Amino acid sequence: MSASFDFTYKYAFPSGLEVANDRTRQLSLATCDLNHTQPYFFDGKVRHPRELGDMLVTLSDVVRTHYFLPMPTILDPVLTSNENLLRLEGFSGCCGVYARVDLPEDAFDGDRHGRGTTNVDFNTPMRNALMRLRDNEDVRFAVGKDEVALTKGNERTVEKKVKLPVRWIKGFSEVQAYQPRLNIKMEVSAADALRFIRSLPKSAKPKMPSYAVSVGRRLRLSQRPSRGAVKIMGTHRVKAIEPLLPRAKSLRIWADEDTGTSAWEVRFAVGSFFLMISPEVYRGFSGEGQVLSALANAPSDQMVSEVRAQLKWQSEIDADKIANTLGQDAETVKNALAVLGSRGLAGFDVTTGQFFHRELPFDLSKVEALQPRLKNARKLVEAGGIKPVAPDASTYAVPGSGTTHRVKLNESGDTCTCPWFSKYLGKRGPCKHILAANIVNDGEQ
Repeated sequence: MSASFDFTYKYAFPSGLEVANDRTRQLSLATCDLNHTQPYFFDGKVRHPRELGDMLVTLSDVVRTHYFLPMPTILDPVLTSNENLLRLEGFSGCCGVYARVDLPEDAFDGDRHGRGTTNVDFNTPMRNALMRLRDNEDVRFAVGKDEVALTKGNERTVEKKVKLPVRWIKGFSEVQAYQPRLNIKMEVSAADALRFIRSLPKSAKPKMPSYAVSVGRRLRLSQRPSRGAVKIMGTHRVKAIEPLLPRAKSLRIWADEDTGTSAWEVRFAVGSFFLMISPEVYRGFSGEGQVLSALANAPSDQMVSEVRAQLKWQSEIDADKIANTLGQDAETVKNALAVLGSRGLAGFDVTTGQFFHRELPFDLSKVEALQPRLKNARKLVEAGGIKPVAPDASTYAVPGSGTTHRVKLNESGDTCTCPWFSKYLGKRGPCKHILAANIVNDGEQ
């Protein structure tokens, strides 16, 4: 059974599409944050209703889908609002697919923007309403409804108690650690992308990789690796973007050759849909451990707190500007942002190359306790016995189960002699011995 938290969502009203007259519709998304308030985050007229509907329905489809093993479903994506952007994020049921919708201010008419992060109620009536949106309609988009109070009179409150999966919390931490490694591999027109996506098999064997290959300005599917090809494990996961392409502008494909992670960015004239898939169908982002190094070598608590104080719901966080304000170097600030990202207080957007501020509506005070490898590494440090191997100060002897492992720390990649590292070779984050050696080395420095 997967670990979970008890969390009660309280919505002041069901999400829905209210018909004001023959042509004007009000799209209202019920929200819930950690304190059970219903903030009125945003209100504006939608300029491209059909595109908005397609993106939100596709996001909902991803969140409702299990691409590997069936697991409990959380149907409520996370929404972040600020002056420049409305952003919705969510994971598939197996946590192996991350989806994000970015709607810049140009997507709306209106100047009412709030700041905050919350959960959005995506019920069946809401999905049906989104699928019926047409561009010739006047549609207003509102998040929350401040005139409805949870405790007032006869006003209905919709409540649903769910188990909040730890894998979602850990998944958000991991995707912000993966994204800085992604590089643009190719970009094609939406028409070419649609032909390619339609050619993909609807199901694929988990252990049989396929490859997206760029030939001229077109994409084709190959079963053989080649230079510049993007590896795909589970082509049925990529097919999730197919409904978006008929109205899109282009498709950009991002990939990290070392880990096998790829991202598929559907770009519209205004706004985008970002789909990121894990290296293997059976691997959820929640179990990867890429964020562990940042946690083990974190800046001081004071520095992390000072950087957090500079976060003001920015859609793009300027690390250099914060560094100048605090009198620190930019690298230290970026390390602090990575730690804040592991705690759900920041995300990373590879399309801009910047962190962004959001605070997940979950209790994240114990996020580090959710990382068993890091907990075990700290136990090794507390037990003592981790010593540098003279005369090489970058090599450590770390006690293991009935033996002693050698850990080599270097810029090209840390290594360990333990069986766990030999199996994964760092592709699923550092082992507990490497983490412990890094903690000791950081303390000595």
